[in-house]
Amino acid sequence: MMDLPKPKAWDLVAIAAVGLGSLIAIGNTISALGGDAGQAPSTNFTLAMIGLQVVVASVSLFILGKTAKHGTIWGNLAAVAGMLIGLTGVLLAGAMWVAA
Repeated sequence: MMDLPKPKAWDLVAIAAVGLGSLIAIGNTISALGGDAGQAPSTNFTLAMIGLQVVVASVSLFILGKTAKHGTIWGNLAAVAGMLIGLTGVLLAGAMWVAA
C-alpha cells in the first residue's frame, strides 16, 4: 500500500489559493447570472474580478515554485489547479463582460 505524504505549510497555502480562486469565480458567475436579462454587468466590477483572478493565477505560479522545493505532491497539484482556476476565471469574466 502506498503511503500518502502529509501536507506541509506551503501545500496548505496552495490549497487556500485554489479556494480563493474558486470563490472569486463563483461570485463573478452569480453576479453575471443574477442581473436582469439584457443588463450588462458593471464594468468596474468585472475589471476587479479579472484583476483578482490574474493575481490568483500569478500567486499560484509563485506558490508552485515554493511547493516544488519545500512541499509535497499535494502542494504541486493544488498550485497548478489554482493557476488554472485563475486563468479560467479571467477568461470567464472577460467572456461574460463581452457577451452582456
